Order: sequence, then C-alpha cells, then structure tokens
Amino acid sequence: MITRKITIMALIAGIVLGAAATEGYNVYRQSQDSYRQSQNSRIFQERAHCKAVADAYVKENTDLNDSVTLDKVDYSPARNSCVAELETINYLLEFLSVRDLLSGETLFSVSCAKDCVEEFRRLQFVDPAFDYVMKNASKPLELEKTYATYALQGAKDPPPGFIPDAPASQDKSVPPSRR
Repeated sequence: MITRKITIMALIAGIVLGAAATEGYNVYRQSQDSYRQSQNSRIFQERAHCKAVADAYVKENTDLNDSVTLDKVDYSPARNSCVAELETINYLLEFLSVRDLLSGETLFSVSCAKDCVEEFRRLQFVDPAFDYVMKNASKPLELEKTYATYALQGAKDPPPGFIPDAPASQDKSVPPSRR
C-alpha cells in the first residue's frame, strides 16, 4: 500500500515537473523569437534610414563639376553606422570610395583615370573593402597597403597572380571581367 502511494506521488511529481519544464521552455523560446523580431525590425529601420541618408548625400554632393553615384549602401552593425560605396566622377578622374555616411569618414578610396580598368579596381579593391567594413569597425588596412603597392607600380592592368580571393578553378592572373 505504501509503495503504491509513493509510486502515485512520484508519477504526479513527474507530471508536474514535466509540465513546468515544458512551459519554461515555451516561455524562453517566445522571448527569443520576440527578441529576434525586434532585432530584425530595428535593422530594417536602420537600413531604410541609411538609404535616405545616402540619397541625401548623393543629392548634396552632385553638382555641375562632380557626379556622385551610389553603388551600395547598408547598415553596418559593427560600426553602428551607414556605409556606402560611391562613385564620384569629375572631368578626368573617377573616384571609387567606401564612406561612413554618418561620420563623413572615407574608409577606402581609389582613383581611376579615364584609361584605367575601373571594373577591375571595383572588383579587386572597393567591393572587398565594403564587405570588410560591413563586418569590422576598423578600416581595411591590408587592402589599402595592397592597393598602394599596386598604384605605386603605375600599372594599369593587374599584376599576374594578384586576385587573392579567386576560387581554385579560376586562373588567378586573369580578372573576372576579361574571361
């Protein structure tokens, strides 16, 4: 008889503990879902704000002498700021840059005369700089050093073997735009 009462009490305690654990897990999961939704909503709002800031920047900085084009803009959680990839064209030069639009800081910039291979510079330098800045709060110093070395050589075309992020199947000495 006592064994039967102990068994029934253990069974009831197990049911109560199981129900409590299940309810606790559900509360935890709902709080995580709520947090994720609020984060996604906040990031969406930041991206919309960044797009508005970028459009205003382009409008303010385009005039008769300079033409500014927005190539990419996004919110960088690492910098807690708006980062844009811009193209500025004046008479003989074209500047490709990555800028923090809220601080006004130029994070990376390359210039291109009319006879340079602009698409190569964008693919090789500016796009990786934008991606780096989106994930890191610091400037892309290694990419700046690589570009400085390249620019000092006065080369118009990339040196052989210069495409560091090329897949194994791609010939590293030929830029993607020339295949």
